Amino acid sequence: MFKKIFFCLIFIFPLFLFKNIYSATPEIVMECPGLKNFKKWCAGEYKGSESKSCIMISTPITEKGEPPYKSRGQVVATVYHMPSEDSMGVIYITTGYTYKKGSIVTVKIDKNKDYEFNILEGDSAFSDDEGIDKQLIVEMKKGNNMKVVGFSARGTKTTDIYSLVGFSSAYTYISNLCNLKN
Repeated sequence: MFKKIFFCLIFIFPLFLFKNIYSATPEIVMECPGLKNFKKWCAGEYKGSESKSCIMISTPITEKGEPPYKSRGQVVATVYHMPSEDSMGVIYITTGYTYKKGSIVTVKIDKNKDYEFNILEGDSAFSDDEGIDKQLIVEMKKGNNMKVVGFSARGTKTTDIYSLVGFSSAYTYISNLCNLKN
């Protein structure tokens, strides 16, 4: 678990400089400074002094709070490979608020079953079961949207919807960068 938190703090947060912009068409286009764009996902690699990590990130296409929230930090879904740590296909959700203690974050692809992310660290959630990550990635490759529902420390229920357009291409790209079978 520590390696996931360390990875996020050192490698993922600096990439939050990207943001959504609107193009001439109504479709939102991701800006991906230093990363390659795959429609709604950005992907690339980070080479540290002794290791290489391959990541992909996306921001929600819709964010909703019940009751409506007054302010919220960066909201992002991340998938990464860190072969040196034997971490492949790890899914990490950052919500921009501190999670309610003891709550569960649910992730659903289209209308398929709910998956639970039961490890909550501040504003980040992930599963402690590699099998869940693997199943989700299979569904994400075939799916259209990913719905993430969580609860803030103040009791606000948030529902974030991510587009999965470009997910498969971005996942193949990071897998190739890290020399992994897709």
